[in-house]
Amino acid sequence: MKLNTQGWNNDAHIIVAVSTGIDSMTLLHSLLNQYRDTYKTLTCVHVNHGLRAQSVEEEIFLNEYCQKNQIKLYVKHLDLSKIVDKGNSIQNEARRLRYQWFGEVIRDLNADVLLTAHHLDDQLETILYRVLSGRSTRSSLGMSDISNYEDYLVCRPLLNIYKKDIINYQEKYQVPYFEDSSNQDTKYVRNDIRQRIIPSIDNNPFLDSHHLLKLKEWHDNELQLLKEHARYFVAHFVSKNDSVAGYTFSREAFNRLNPNVKTTVMDQLLEDIVTHSTISQKTYDEWFQQIQNEKSQFNIDITDKWIIQIAYDTLIIMAKLEDNIYIKQNIMIDRPGLYQFNDYDICIKEHLPQTSYPLKVRARRNGDMFKLNGRNGHKKVSRLFIDQKIPAIEREQMPIVLTYLNEIVAIGELYVHEQFKDLITIKK
Repeated sequence: MKLNTQGWNNDAHIIVAVSTGIDSMTLLHSLLNQYRDTYKTLTCVHVNHGLRAQSVEEEIFLNEYCQKNQIKLYVKHLDLSKIVDKGNSIQNEARRLRYQWFGEVIRDLNADVLLTAHHLDDQLETILYRVLSGRSTRSSLGMSDISNYEDYLVCRPLLNIYKKDIINYQEKYQVPYFEDSSNQDTKYVRNDIRQRIIPSIDNNPFLDSHHLLKLKEWHDNELQLLKEHARYFVAHFVSKNDSVAGYTFSREAFNRLNPNVKTTVMDQLLEDIVTHSTISQKTYDEWFQQIQNEKSQFNIDITDKWIIQIAYDTLIIMAKLEDNIYIKQNIMIDRPGLYQFNDYDICIKEHLPQTSYPLKVRARRNGDMFKLNGRNGHKKVSRLFIDQKIPAIEREQMPIVLTYLNEIVAIGELYVHEQFKDLITIKK
């Protein structure tokens, strides 16, 4: 039985996750014997989920085994009672808690890598599970020999070894182990795939479950191309927007992408924003449909703290703004100088007539109107914003400058009354 040892070297401190089942005990035995020279230090970790009476025996057995072989053992007891009481599935939560704790041990011990006992039959099961459950479009179709989980390395040295070869090894060396009776319970989806679906496939002379490995190879190659296409789009069409701590890009350019590339682009951009969960494909499809409509300005909630703001042809991924993030109070100006209103600099020149003071600066209000330059009549500020396709976020922070008679003489960088053209300048 040949292990894949590419994930560590002979100076490494390896952490081995041991459940006491045949797979992990066989891996541990092999590391202690045939592969003893491939690492420097070996430590075992074991999680007691506390859901079976047998768990106590398994922990005692592993503790004795590690003492006999002079291996340091760390044990974690999980309390999943609240999840069980609610009737929720414990498998995903238990896995999350396990790997969270594995990471804590690795960091505390300054270890190099976590080893798990996933094998080739587990790989086939994973591929089939991801295909049939709709989880195949945005991640690898199966497991990798070496991968990263958050901030540590995970290696699967048995991943190219069949279960039958593990059984042969166990029988040859009489490796002790415990059989987890819950592995036979087909109410769990993965167990059903393992116990019923894959055997049914392999019992059909026209089918072979191992073709799933070819599907994985093809799928992962195509996924890599998708990611490269998405990275190109991000590099050439997406810009960092420091003023809103997010990203800005063309709505039209995004709409031209095919749905799979759109999804991959969003996954890349939201990677640091949505850290503890994955946005579903159904949610993405709803977003894409909204982005393609003809509505000029609206927001899409990502989380309680982040939104996608659509402003005409611009998409902005940004943090939600607090109510008081912009200056709401008026600024009174009674002398020349440089003044600031939100992200705008307002320069009042020295030769502005004294009779023009005091000037007032404020945010827009409903009904605001300004005098047109060069012709009779007035225009609503709201209409100017629409004509100039000013995003809603900009409308809220743009300074409106008025005389003491409440006549609007400047609107951000969009308008300055002809009498004040060389006397007031506004720049963002």
